Amino acid sequence: MRTIPWKDIKYAQTRTYNALLEYGGWGLKNGGFFAKKGKAINIKGNIGIQLILIDNKKLLIGTQKKLDADNVIGRYFHKH
Repeated sequence: MRTIPWKDIKYAQTRTYNALLEYGGWGLKNGGFFAKKGKAINIKGNIGIQLILIDNKKLLIGTQKKLDADNVIGRYFHKH
């Protein structure tokens, strides 16, 4: 398991996505033809946590808990 520190994240938000059109399906997707979208880790559904890291790499992590994800992003990333 890899951990990404908050300091290494430039941008984070939850969003709706299309696994088939944007990443070529579900599972662990490592770019390929869809490299502009970055990597994705998704199992089912169409809601994900979109991360853009400070090196501009993109990672989408699928979630079934959008509200919980929004709360965590708001608490730890969008500090005001």
